[in-house]
Amino acid sequence: MKKIVYATNCTGNSSTALKYTYANRKIFDADLIVLHVVTSAQKLSKKETAKLLTEEKHRVADFCSSQLGDSLENLDLTISVVTGESPIKGIQDFVKDMNLQMLVIGACGARPIRELLFGSTAKEMITHPEFPILTIPQAYEVKTPKKILYTTDFEEEDVFYLKKLVETFSTHSSKISVVHIIKKDDKPEKIKEQEEKFKRLKSANFDSSKLEYELIYSNNVVDALSKFIKEEDIDIVAMLERKNQQKSNLLHKDVVKQIYASVKVPLLIFK
Repeated sequence: MKKIVYATNCTGNSSTALKYTYANRKIFDADLIVLHVVTSAQKLSKKETAKLLTEEKHRVADFCSSQLGDSLENLDLTISVVTGESPIKGIQDFVKDMNLQMLVIGACGARPIRELLFGSTAKEMITHPEFPILTIPQAYEVKTPKKILYTTDFEEEDVFYLKKLVETFSTHSSKISVVHIIKKDDKPEKIKEQEEKFKRLKSANFDSSKLEYELIYSNNVVDALSKFIKEEDIDIVAMLERKNQQKSNLLHKDVVKQIYASVKVPLLIFK
């Protein structure tokens, strides 16, 4: 059985992410693990560490019960409390040999996005290319994801991750919009080349009933995507972290931060 790991520090910033993950756990068809990493046990004895972990597990259990409105015995989740040199290292060690579908975190402002997706911590934590990170905005209204946006720049990995996206939501009637932004002031031959690439992507072997395709002509990537997200009432924005950011309009650091700041929706990043 695949696993979803929701990493928490038991603060208000992460409560929405817990509620969202728990409400949608059956859609993802995976077991839910609530993970808390304790970083203050490095200089403690084994006895002291064991006591601290027990106390922290009770704290996590109380947090889950209070946020989800039920006793732990009635909740469909597992709690794990582990030690780590840092939260990132603790998560990395915990999921290393796991059949992990995604890691879920709560996000407050742009800082978690910057640190988890683009900082040195991201390179340390995410070592497997099939390891997605789902970030949930703090004030997001918990609801079932019905409309998903996948942005493409025609990377080779797009076909692989689009198939994974379809598989992830295979048990639910979600629609996935595959969108590419073409700059209006690009040379005609470059525009034609991008249009041809888009046609080839559409012809790939997908579950076509879930996918819709759209080309958007705009010189402002952030404005174009933000407008599409709002007008189409998108519930999740899915992106692939681009290997060559100089050639990519999408998922450049500044682009993601601006989108995340302007449109408060869950962001799913494929690494």
